[in-house]
Amino acid sequence: MASYSPDKAYTSGVEIENATVATTGEHLTAVIAEEKIHNADDALQFVAEHFVQFTPEEERSVRRKIDWRLVPIMLVVNGIQFVDKLTISYAATYGLIKEAHLKGQQFSTLITLFYVGYLVAQYPANYIMQRYPVGKVITIAFLLWGITLATMGSATKFSTLAAARFFLGVFESCVNPGFILITSSWWKREEQMARIGFWYSANGLFGLPAVMIFYGIAHIKSSLYPYQWMFIIFGVLTIIIGISLWWTMPDSPTNARFLTERERAIAVERLSSNKTGIKNAQHKPSQIIECLTDVKVWLLVFGIFWHNMTNSLQTNFLGLILKGYGYSTYEAVLFNLPASAVAAAAILLISLLNRSRHIEGRRIFLIMALYLPGIMACAILYVVPLKRSNRAIHLFAVWSVPAVAAAAGVQYSLLASNVAGYTKKTIAGAMFFAAYCVANIVTPQTFLASQAPKYTTGVIVTLSAFCINIALFAILYVLYRAENAKRNRLDEGEVSLDQTVDLIDSFSDLTDKQNKKMRYKL
Repeated sequence: MASYSPDKAYTSGVEIENATVATTGEHLTAVIAEEKIHNADDALQFVAEHFVQFTPEEERSVRRKIDWRLVPIMLVVNGIQFVDKLTISYAATYGLIKEAHLKGQQFSTLITLFYVGYLVAQYPANYIMQRYPVGKVITIAFLLWGITLATMGSATKFSTLAAARFFLGVFESCVNPGFILITSSWWKREEQMARIGFWYSANGLFGLPAVMIFYGIAHIKSSLYPYQWMFIIFGVLTIIIGISLWWTMPDSPTNARFLTERERAIAVERLSSNKTGIKNAQHKPSQIIECLTDVKVWLLVFGIFWHNMTNSLQTNFLGLILKGYGYSTYEAVLFNLPASAVAAAAILLISLLNRSRHIEGRRIFLIMALYLPGIMACAILYVVPLKRSNRAIHLFAVWSVPAVAAAAGVQYSLLASNVAGYTKKTIAGAMFFAAYCVANIVTPQTFLASQAPKYTTGVIVTLSAFCINIALFAILYVLYRAENAKRNRLDEGEVSLDQTVDLIDSFSDLTDKQNKKMRYKL
C-alpha cells in the first residue's frame, strides 16, 4: 500500500485518485435514491451519511480498538459458557448420580436435555438476534442462564435437574450463533479465523482453572453436596459477568460508543471487501429458500453435526472414563487437566497459523488434518485391551482426542466468511447449531452405561464421525474451489474503478450466490 497522500482517498484499502468525501458520500446517497435500493444492509445508508477518507494506519488503529474491546469479552463469555456446561460432568464425578438418585440412562438424559432446549430455541434465538441488537440479546440470555444454573444448586432429584438443564439450553442457544454474527460484522474475512480461534480457545483455556476450582469445591465441608456448590458458585459468577455485559458488549459498528464517529465510519467502510454486510433486520423469504437449497450450506451443517458426534468422548464422559480406569474421584478430575491443555493449545496454534499468509486457502485442509489425532485415539481405545498395564496408552488416547476441538473453530470461520445475506446467514446459523444440538442429543446415548468404562459403541461412533467429516470437507473444498474458478473466469479483464458501485455491491444484502464479486474462503 502506498503511503498516505492528501490528494487520495482511502477506503477498504482502495486508493481513489482525486476523490473527496463529499463527492463519494453524496453520489452514493443519490444512487440509492435513484435506483430505489430498498432493504439493503444497514451499512449502506450509514456509509452514505458518514463516508470518510482514512489511512492504513488509521484502519489498524481502529482494528486494535475493536480487538481489545470485543475479543476479551467473547473469550470470557464463551469460557464461562463452556465451564457451565462442564459442571454436569464434574458434578457426576463428585456424587450427583448417587445423591440425586439417578438410575440407568438418566445422567445421559440430563446431558441430552440441555441440547433439546438449545435445539428448540435455535430458530427463535436467531430470529430475535436479527430483529434486535445482538449484544443486548446475548446479555439478557447470559443473565438468565446464570440464574438457572445457580438454582440448580437446590436440585436433588432428576425431575428438577431435567427442567433446569432444558432451560439452560434455551438460554445458551444464542451465544455461539451470536458470536458468529458479531465476528462477521466487525472483522474482515481474512481476520475472522484468528478472532474466532481466540474466543473459541476459551473451551480449553477456561477448562484448566475450572478443573482446579472444581477440585477445591469438592473439599468444601457443609450441609450441601459438592455438586450443589458447583452449580451455585458458577451460576453466581455468570450473573455477575452478565450484569457487566449490558455496558461493555457493543451491538454494531454503526453505534459503538467506545469508538468515535470517525472510527465508526472506518470500522464499517473497511468491511466492504467482505461482501457480507453487517446487519439487516428484515427477514427475507427468498434468502431462506436459497439457504435451504444451497448444497454448500448443507455440507457445513452436516460437517458440524458429525464433528459434535465426537463431543461425548471429549467432554461429558471423560471424567467417568478416567474414573473407570481405577483412578480415585480426585485423580480423575486432575487428569482432566492435560485434556484441557491439549484443546487450548490446539485451538490457539490453529488461530496463530491462520494469521499466516501461507495458510490462506488451506483452512479446510486444517480441518481434515485435525481429525487424524482423533482417529488414532479411537483406534487405541477400541483395539488396546483395558487393563492396568495399558492405562498409560489409554490416557494418551483420551488426552489426544481434545485436539480435534480446534476443527470446530475453523468450521465456525467458514460459516462466518462464506455465507452472505443477513437472513441467509441467520438461517444458516440456525441450521448449523441445530445440527450441533442434534448431534449432542444423540451422542450421549451411544455411551451405554452397561459398557463403562470402555464404551465400545461410543468409541466406534466417534471414530466413524471423524472419517465421515474428512470426506465431507473434501467435497466442500472441491465445490468452493470450482465456484471461485468460475467467477474468476467471468471477471477476466473486468476492473471496476467506481467506488460507489463497489460499496453498493458490498452492502446491498446480497447473498453469496447473488454477489459474483465474492470469493469463498478455502
